[in-house]
Amino acid sequence: MKKQLKQVLLFFGAGLAVQAGAYLYLDQVLFSTTAEYNVSDVEKPAAASGADRDAYKDVRLRGKAHYSYDNAYMADVAEDAVTIYRADDVDDPQRVDLKGQGVSFFEWMPDRNLALMALYPIHWKGGQWDVTLARYNPEATVHESDAPIEDLPRDSRIVDVAYSTATNAVYMKMRVRGGLYRIYRTDANYDTRRIYVQTANIGKIAVFYDEDRLFYDDTEDGVMYTFNGDTSSWRIISPPGRFRLVDVAQDKTIYAARVNSRGEAVEYYTGKLGVGFEKVGAPAAPIDFDTVTVHMIQEAAAQSGAAAKK
Repeated sequence: MKKQLKQVLLFFGAGLAVQAGAYLYLDQVLFSTTAEYNVSDVEKPAAASGADRDAYKDVRLRGKAHYSYDNAYMADVAEDAVTIYRADDVDDPQRVDLKGQGVSFFEWMPDRNLALMALYPIHWKGGQWDVTLARYNPEATVHESDAPIEDLPRDSRIVDVAYSTATNAVYMKMRVRGGLYRIYRTDANYDTRRIYVQTANIGKIAVFYDEDRLFYDDTEDGVMYTFNGDTSSWRIISPPGRFRLVDVAQDKTIYAARVNSRGEAVEYYTGKLGVGFEKVGAPAAPIDFDTVTVHMIQEAAAQSGAAAKK
């Protein structure tokens, strides 16, 4: 009896060790932050491998090219296929096993050669509609997948992802039908859950690079929100009027635009959480909001500042 109990305790301890090791790998290797972490609108670091995009000039693309942060890898992404090319061995590409799934989103992480892929049942023939966010590491030639988001409305798919590598939080924008969306969150523990927000008319999503904090906007009402992942609380951050979120930069500046009743951008704003927003410029005439970029707002702010000094 004692021998059997000893064996049970031995197997139990081994299982805990394996589980702890797996989590440590995810937390400290796949999702560990680096010294040169980039979120958006920041110059890419110098290519560590000396790779150049010219290395891929002879590749015949089937889909769209996606380059890793240091150009060491290029992904040829089509709806039903992903092929990874390495700059120093273009003739020997990796063909990602999608297991019959389709790709609705693909993006390289901004500070390492690790990709995020959103998969959906492209050849669905009935039954549950499950969607998965997968991580692909070309240097290990395997991809680790989050637990799938199960039993969604048919044709649901992930169309945008915002991630905070420093906190291991990944937020997914899920289109469920028409122009209606949901938000889901996952982390290095593969704890995937839906985040209930105030609207299904979700536009841009963004996060702080070092905090579990999501930003999003309501495309119909013109309201911007923030969600605190640590406390599961939310609040409105936009000034009075109709505003849309453009993006959040590494220095935690929030870029936004005031829009008119037709959804056109008429003024540019920058802001800080807990401080507020200020107008920094405006286009010469109302423009389509979807064409507004952080760079445009920064240029408008610079011109406005130069004019004020004269």
